Amino acid sequence: MWIFFLWACSPQITEDTAACDPATSPDTPAHTDTDDTSAGDTSEADTGTKDTGTEDTGGEDTPPPRAIYLLGGQSNMDGGGFVSGLAPSLQLSQDDIEIFWSGSGTWQGLTPASYWGSSFFGPEIVFGRTIKDANPTQSLSLIKHAESGTNLASCWYPGVDRNDPAQGSCYVNFLATFDAAMAGVEGEYNIEGMIWMQGESDATDLTMANNYADNLRNFIARVREDVNAPDMPFAMGKIDCTWHCSYRDIVRQAQQEVADESDLVHIVETVDLPQNYDYLHFDASGMRTLGLRLAQRFLGASPSDTAQPAFVLNSSTPASAGLSYYTGNYLVGYVFTVDRWITVTDLGTLDYGLDGLSDGATVAIWNAETQDLIALATLPSNASAYTSIWSGWRFAAIEPIILEPGQYIIGSQVYYNSADRYMHDVSVTTADGVDWVEGRHSVGTTVTYPTYVTAGEASWFGPNFLFTEL
Repeated sequence: MWIFFLWACSPQITEDTAACDPATSPDTPAHTDTDDTSAGDTSEADTGTKDTGTEDTGGEDTPPPRAIYLLGGQSNMDGGGFVSGLAPSLQLSQDDIEIFWSGSGTWQGLTPASYWGSSFFGPEIVFGRTIKDANPTQSLSLIKHAESGTNLASCWYPGVDRNDPAQGSCYVNFLATFDAAMAGVEGEYNIEGMIWMQGESDATDLTMANNYADNLRNFIARVREDVNAPDMPFAMGKIDCTWHCSYRDIVRQAQQEVADESDLVHIVETVDLPQNYDYLHFDASGMRTLGLRLAQRFLGASPSDTAQPAFVLNSSTPASAGLSYYTGNYLVGYVFTVDRWITVTDLGTLDYGLDGLSDGATVAIWNAETQDLIALATLPSNASAYTSIWSGWRFAAIEPIILEPGQYIIGSQVYYNSADRYMHDVSVTTADGVDWVEGRHSVGTTVTYPTYVTAGEASWFGPNFLFTEL
């Protein structure tokens, strides 16, 4: 049995290591747009609640006040996840959720909101979807502002009060975004919380790193004051920038210290989240998990695992992983088994040159017993759209599907003389619960059930997938 369901669950931009974030690039322009990092209180008496004097409805149920969440930070809040790493339904405007992003300056349905460009998203997508799905009758609004390459010590310095001219430009922009957004809010509302992903830039400087705990305490208190939400819950992600941030551990400890001091300050781990090849910014699947975990902190749920690949190359490049001199017009793949219930979130195909796909390729999964097609995704060529890479494979998200224990076949299109080659006798490590059985292929590039069996170890790669355990 297999079940289709929606699950609310990423370019390689090299940062200036002195700033530890892309301050400027074609996809991450320098900007001074407004910030949206505010937080909310869960108590109606003292948490940014607006009462407009709702009329008696004669016994009809009155909808709960609008829930407002604020999002702020630097580049990993801004978002470097590829939109191709969102399930197709999440790439569209989610009109049951509103977002006010400083880059657009207006309320609109929830769509990716990143200064990196229209091909990227941050944690707002899955965060918003998860919160909404948990409270479907409550109106939900997000206010977002993030600035890449910025530090808490100066740019996000909140001053001593709302009118302090010493406030940093990031904080000034944050207040301007918040004010502009709130001017368009009608009816009752609660500012329910704030999510924050920041600290990489502070981790490049010893003084800023040592002062991070005190600066963070002050920042949280001042945001609560300036948005009139004195008991606002605050959730943040721990930084993970080993290659770029000399004082990473100091900032991580400071974040944990502040979280441990208050039941209203929460933290989520990010060290297990996959990153783009800059080893700094979370890729699409990592960005999805970040948004999910931050939402789970507000919902009282345990943090979810991030998706993992079914197969990982036992070498640094595809060229050294197996017999790789193959091209042709085929659909290539293999039979695999799973011994536990899993959720497949992404389908992938090999990027032999690690330089983006030369040709788009469709990847499919069939039930081996019934030969029914149960999952399908097209990996775009590099010229069409960015895709996340992991251990030599490019991945794109699907509407997640559940596979029960059993046997399945996966296949992907390959083309004659394409630079995107496929491999035979590959050295790979399989994830727990997944086993390779035999190679399969069909002649021609039509997506049809592959019936030809190939002898040999670990053939054909070809395709791969990401999954989580249920």
